[in-house]
Amino acid sequence: MKTPHLAAAWSLLLACICAIAPAQAAGGLHRCETSDGMSVYTDGACRALDARPAPMPTELITRLAMDGESFGMDSLRDSAMTNAIRTRRAPQEGCARSTRQLSLDLLGAFAMGDVNRIAESVHWPGLRHRQAHVVMQRLQQLVRHSLIDASFWPGLVGSDGASGAMQLTFAQPQQVMELGVERYAGCYFVRF
Repeated sequence: MKTPHLAAAWSLLLACICAIAPAQAAGGLHRCETSDGMSVYTDGACRALDARPAPMPTELITRLAMDGESFGMDSLRDSAMTNAIRTRRAPQEGCARSTRQLSLDLLGAFAMGDVNRIAESVHWPGLRHRQAHVVMQRLQQLVRHSLIDASFWPGLVGSDGASGAMQLTFAQPQQVMELGVERYAGCYFVRF
């Protein structure tokens, strides 16, 4: 039987978890899973370790949230959302000329919940109609989730021609994904 106090405590705990996520992600700590199932924590891209991104364990996020309360993480979360929207490049300014701007564009577009603004950051040249349709459907699914971090990791040039990797961290449900980053016509784009 849930009491109002228990429900309030549960809501507070969830708010703390959400509050710490941007700060934790901005700190650069990521969890990766190797092909043999081992968890590896890094401040770099999972691809560099020949691993795939994996969500942080709930217990770790909760523990970080408890520690973060003493550092005023609620105000950090609120200001992070406002800053993400404010630092989003205006459409008339063209494209992202740096990977930092690409990160800010993605954070801002997700904060606004605008799938078309997210699509501006995608590398579309060379995609066939069917491929582009699949990417757009994927974006429409992703826009429903809160993006809490977008970190670029350079130097991961592979056979796919990527300039690096953009690691996206989503909250509720926590999900981490890496996308290739393509430099095209002097601009940076993510590629699925």
